[in-house]
Amino acid sequence: MAACMLMFTACSNSTPVELYNTKAALPESPKYNLDGLKVITSFVNKTKGTASTLYGNDLALKSAIDGNKTVTANEVFTLVTWKQQEDDHWFGAKIPSDVESVEVIKTTSSGNSVAVNYEQLNGKQLAAKTDTVGQAERIKYILEQKPSVLP
Repeated sequence: MAACMLMFTACSNSTPVELYNTKAALPESPKYNLDGLKVITSFVNKTKGTASTLYGNDLALKSAIDGNKTVTANEVFTLVTWKQQEDDHWFGAKIPSDVESVEVIKTTSSGNSVAVNYEQLNGKQLAAKTDTVGQAERIKYILEQKPSVLP
């Protein structure tokens, strides 16, 4: 009996496990706003070890459902990307960890045309990326995302 008790206590893990994933929480910031936005789609990049969720307002969601054939004014797309970490509660699973980036696309009416504004915020401090190289590709990538099909 003593040997069995010794085996059970030797196999226990004394490392406390968090019940909630607080690392993935988005910091409060006036630089972006998810209020009223709906999830359009989510995806994982296994190569980079990231998980992303694309949010949008009602106009952005309608545009995504219609295939983003044309961009209209007042659309808001927000792509949040997290690094991934091992899930302590489920063997082999990965869950979001620290925020890697928040990318915001807002469209505005400019006379007879529509202006597309893009901003990328990086890291936990949500530092604005000032380098504009690759913005057109990121805008195209975000706008080409297909919405998730829900029952």
